[in-house]
Amino acid sequence: MIKKYAWRLGFLIFVICVAGLKDAALAGEIYLTATVDRNIVTMNDKLQLTLTVYGTQDTPVPSFPIIEGFTVLYGPKISAETRIINGNVSVSKGYTYTLQPTAKGKGTIGVSRLEYRGNTYTSKPVTVDVVDVKPQPEKQSIDLEKFVFVQLSVNKPEVYLYEQVILSFKLYFQRGLPLSDIDYVPPTIKNFMEEKLGDQRQYEEIKDGIIYNVLELRTAVFPIIPGDLIISPAKLKCDLIIPRQRESLSGNVFIDDFFGTEQKRFPIERATDSVIIKAKPLPEQGKPIDFKGAVGSYNMEVSTKAQQVKVGDPITLSISVYGEGNIQTVSEPLLLCKKETDFKLYPAEVTTQITNRDELIRGRKAFSKVIEPQKADIKSIPAILFSYFDPSVGQYKTIAKDPMPITVEAGQQEMPIQLTVSGDNSPSNKQHAQIITQDILPIMANVPLLRNQDVPLYKNPLVLGCLAIPALVVIASVVITRRREKLQTDIGYARNKRAYLMVKKRLATAQSLLSQNNPDHFYSTLSRSVTDYLADKFNISAASAAHDSMVDMLRQRGIEDAIAEEVSCCLVDLDYRRFSKAGGTEQEMDISCKHVEQLILKLERQLS
Repeated sequence: MIKKYAWRLGFLIFVICVAGLKDAALAGEIYLTATVDRNIVTMNDKLQLTLTVYGTQDTPVPSFPIIEGFTVLYGPKISAETRIINGNVSVSKGYTYTLQPTAKGKGTIGVSRLEYRGNTYTSKPVTVDVVDVKPQPEKQSIDLEKFVFVQLSVNKPEVYLYEQVILSFKLYFQRGLPLSDIDYVPPTIKNFMEEKLGDQRQYEEIKDGIIYNVLELRTAVFPIIPGDLIISPAKLKCDLIIPRQRESLSGNVFIDDFFGTEQKRFPIERATDSVIIKAKPLPEQGKPIDFKGAVGSYNMEVSTKAQQVKVGDPITLSISVYGEGNIQTVSEPLLLCKKETDFKLYPAEVTTQITNRDELIRGRKAFSKVIEPQKADIKSIPAILFSYFDPSVGQYKTIAKDPMPITVEAGQQEMPIQLTVSGDNSPSNKQHAQIITQDILPIMANVPLLRNQDVPLYKNPLVLGCLAIPALVVIASVVITRRREKLQTDIGYARNKRAYLMVKKRLATAQSLLSQNNPDHFYSTLSRSVTDYLADKFNISAASAAHDSMVDMLRQRGIEDAIAEEVSCCLVDLDYRRFSKAGGTEQEMDISCKHVEQLILKLERQLS
C-alpha cells in the first residue's frame, strides 16, 4: 500500500515539474525586436519602424524608444501574424511607425521596453544613415508580379435583389516564399447587406505551372437596390522575403552552406480590380399576394399542441422558416382566416439564428404566434402560407400548410341572479326568495346593496400582491432567458445591444490616457471608439465604417443630416490631431473626449 501511494506521489511531483518547465519555456520564447525597412535613407524619404512582439499577442503596446535625428509622422499601425510550420505554431504582433529624418548623419533608434507578467523585455538599438543622395539600388532582376498577386471575384456577376452572392478575396504567393507585415484593406461594400463566411481558408493552387499558396477570405453579400453595383478594389501591403546567397570571400561552398543565405525584403503593394454586380429587380409577373421580400431557398414547419380548447383560450402556433438565404429578410407567414372574426390574432415573438456559415449563409427564423378562437363552431386552425422568390429558377414559390383540426367548446356563461315570488307550492317550483312580510317595503334602487358588504378575499390587495409575485418571477425569467438566447444566436442583435456599453468602456480607456501625455494613442483610441460603435450598431465590419461612406451610411439609417455631418467632421478632426502636433495639451484632449461622449449620446438617442 505504501509503495502504491509513493508511486502516485512521485508521478504528481513529476507532472508539477514538467508544467513548471513548460511555463518557463513559454516565457523564454517571448522577445521584442525593433526593425526598419531600410538602413540608408535621404532627407526626403520616410522610414518605417516596426516594434514586434514574438510569442504572444495579448501584451500591451511596447514603450516608444528615444529617437535621434527623426520625428514621428504617424502610427502605430498594428498587425498580427500566426504561422504554422511543421505543426509548430508561432504568433507575433507588430506596431509600425512612420518616421521622417530631421538631420543628416547617423541617427539612432533607442531601446524599446515591454512589461508583461512581471517580466521586462527590451529591443536592441538600431542605427540608420541619413545621406544627401540615395545610393543606387542593386539591379533587380526578379519579376515580383509572378511572386505575389491578389484577386477579388464573385460567384455570380448577375443576380436578383437580396440574392446571396459569394465575394472572395484571394492572396497568391509562391510556395516557400514567406510574407510578413501583411496589411489588408477590405473593399468598400455599399448598397449590400453582408455576412462573414467561415474562417480564413489556406490551400495550394497551380497557375501556369507554378504552385501558389492561397489565402482566401469569403463574405456573403446581398444587394439591396437594383442596378450596376460597384464593389471597390481590395488592397494589400506586405513584405516578400526572398533568400539571397551570401557573397563568398573564400570561395568555399561548404562555408557558404554553413553560414546559410541572407534574406532580402521586397515591399509589395497590390490592389485588385473593382467588381461590378448587376442586381435585377424581382419580377412582377407571378408575384403572390403574400410575398414580403424573402429571396432564397426555404422550407417551413408548423406545429401546435392544442387539440381541444374553449372559446377564448389561447393557442400557440410554432412556425419555423429555414433554408439558404438572408434569413433576416424573412417575414411572418400568412394565416388564411376565412373570417376576421373567427380568431383573435396577437403579434408573433420572433427569434433568428444563422445555422451555417461554411459555404453559404443558412439560417432559421422561428415565429411563436398566439391565436384565440372566438366561436364554438370552428373546426380547424387556418391554413398557413409562406411565399419566397427562388433565384435558382427565377420563379416565386409558395409553401402551404393545411388547416389543423381542433375542437372548440363553448365557454362557461354566468347565469343572471333572479329574485321571484312563487305562488305555486308544488315542489317542482323552487322558491328563490321568501317574502317575510306583506307590509309595504321601500324600493331598493341600488341592487348591489343586497350583496355582502365585506371585501371578498380575492379582491384583497395584499392577497392579490402575493399571488402576483410568482407570475412576475416566471415572466421575468422567461424574458431574461429569451433575451439571453437572442444575444447568443443573433449576432447583429447582440452587437447592437452591447454597442453603447462597449463604447463607454473605450471612452473610459481614452479618459485614462489623458495623463500619459501620448496624444497619438489618445486620439487613435477616440477615433476607434466612434467607428467601432457604429460598426456594432449597423452589424458591419469596422473597416466598412470609413470616413467617405459614413455620411451616406448614417443617412440611410435615418440619422439627421446635421448629426451625420458632425460625425464625419469629428473623425476627420481626430485623425488630423492624431497625425499632427495640434491638440497635444491635456486640456485640448479633454475637450475632444467630452465632444465624442456628447456625440455618442446623440447617436444613441437616434439609433435606439
